[in-house]
Amino acid sequence: MKKLIVLHFVIFMISCSSSYTPDEKVLAYKKDMNLSQAIEVLQKSLWGDDQSQGVCGSRGFWYDNQSGMQVHEKGVSLLAHKRGKILSRKPQQIGEVIVFEKQYFKYEFEFEKVNAINIYDDPLLLPVFPECNIKDKTKDYYIIDLYVDDLNNIKFIVYQDDFDKTMAALMIIFEGKSFMLP
Repeated sequence: MKKLIVLHFVIFMISCSSSYTPDEKVLAYKKDMNLSQAIEVLQKSLWGDDQSQGVCGSRGFWYDNQSGMQVHEKGVSLLAHKRGKILSRKPQQIGEVIVFEKQYFKYEFEFEKVNAINIYDDPLLLPVFPECNIKDKTKDYYIIDLYVDDLNNIKFIVYQDDFDKTMAALMIIFEGKSFMLP
């Protein structure tokens, strides 16, 4: 039964991943953008300001709103945390609530380790991804997954209006990288 559920989930994920071919608008953005501008576009998409769309962490780390994600030429730096020692346990009718200490560490997400970039446009997928935080679900958006492995990936949310510019920035960041977009 477990295998059937996992298979169903994998098929669901594959069917929701969309192919991507850059159009002329993306190529025009890329032509007019340099590396520092690409970094600025990604910074705004990931964590730039109150207008940033949101970011999804991976299973390997959590982050606070004060994590101060910083995009740079080689990757993304942030103050992440993981579970530390147990601070308290509160029995409930079903199970118990366990409160853990946060153990902070500097996390470096390295662009050179990215194996794939997956693009999802299905809003029903958002709750499936861990640590997703989107401020406005009324606008059309894409989830762009910079995937290293199951414990090291960053998924960020880009409104449809900003998608072409963000993809152009990713093309500059990953210039010369040998993987292909889905």
